[in-house]
Amino acid sequence: MAKAEKFHTEAIEETYEMLADMIQKHHHYFGDTEVLILMKHGGWKSKGKTVFGKFKVLGDDLRSTWEKDAILYLNAEMWNKMSEPQQRYVLDHALFMLDLKSDKDGNTLEAADGRPLLKTVPPDIEAFVEVIKRHGPTTEDVKRLGLAIKEVNMDQLTIEDVIAKQQGGDQPKQPGNGVKVTHNLDGTVEVEDKNQLTIEQLAEAEATTENGVGDGPKIPESDDDLPF
Repeated sequence: MAKAEKFHTEAIEETYEMLADMIQKHHHYFGDTEVLILMKHGGWKSKGKTVFGKFKVLGDDLRSTWEKDAILYLNAEMWNKMSEPQQRYVLDHALFMLDLKSDKDGNTLEAADGRPLLKTVPPDIEAFVEVIKRHGPTTEDVKRLGLAIKEVNMDQLTIEDVIAKQQGGDQPKQPGNGVKVTHNLDGTVEVEDKNQLTIEQLAEAEATTENGVGDGPKIPESDDDLPF
């Protein structure tokens, strides 16, 4: 079987508008950032896992030539199969892996044209929680996280709890806060919208429909690391 041809195309105007809306609502500090959105065709995987989207910060040469600060690459095949809420999840998640450069005093660094300088950062657990709060269990990784949380004893002291008690301060909020979960009397929690189709399930469902085979999407049983 021949490999799919790999190439890039620029995103349509609606995708730019959706990104601008996400920045305005949740990432306003990127309001002056100029982004080029490119769709990657021919499949996109890293370490065996499908990649949905990722930012690349441009160097000074391309930045001044293109008048863009960063490129947002999106998986074209997956993007076209997603619902709008799932697309917003991908954009939100990608934006959390972009940050403003700052000096040792925390002041934002700017280029000669006044636009802030950018850098990419590793995914952060707090950012991941914010994404889940806004979009629910959109991917298999999030569903696996929800299942893992159900097995956790929510009465167990966290590291922060122990430190707070030793210092005589207020105890922090219990883990699970904001991760769209329901606390049960037996100490377990349940994820909301647990029947919502994930991006992976949606893609598999469309693939089986097109081929006329299969019994519908199945939840993978992989134990791959979470995407953060």
